[in-house]
Amino acid sequence: MNNSFPRLIDGMCATLRTEVLSRLDDEFARGQVFGVINLLNTFKVRADWSAGFLLQQIEAQRVALDGVAELLGDPPSSVHRPACTPIIELLALRDEGNRCIAARLAELGEGRTALSPDLATQAEGLLREAMRAEVAIELKNSPRPLFAEMSSGSEH
Repeated sequence: MNNSFPRLIDGMCATLRTEVLSRLDDEFARGQVFGVINLLNTFKVRADWSAGFLLQQIEAQRVALDGVAELLGDPPSSVHRPACTPIIELLALRDEGNRCIAARLAELGEGRTALSPDLATQAEGLLREAMRAEVAIELKNSPRPLFAEMSSGSEH
């Protein structure tokens, strides 16, 4: 039977905690093991197999860009939610969404749209919400750092 990537990482972290840390008396060595556990937890959510957070970011961009397009009377954005795409293409799609958001913000900031101030504020709000969503998704998908454990060599 195959295990999922997150389950493999969880198993490695559990082994390090129960089998390795329990046998180490040196504070520095224990801190290094906590550093490895922290790194493994980061790999778990950011590895090539983990496309979920990128898909969430792309969806947030699409919602914002489509909302602004509707306000401006433009066709919907070309950003779409791919079903099964290699990670490298998802990263490129997310980056393209960020470029589109930046370009729209620049248009709004320079007054190059024929929107009323209220609609311009509404459009800017949609774009900034997508930017905030991207950061929130990043934070949600980042493991809690183990700085205290790494520096002290003990579990907190």
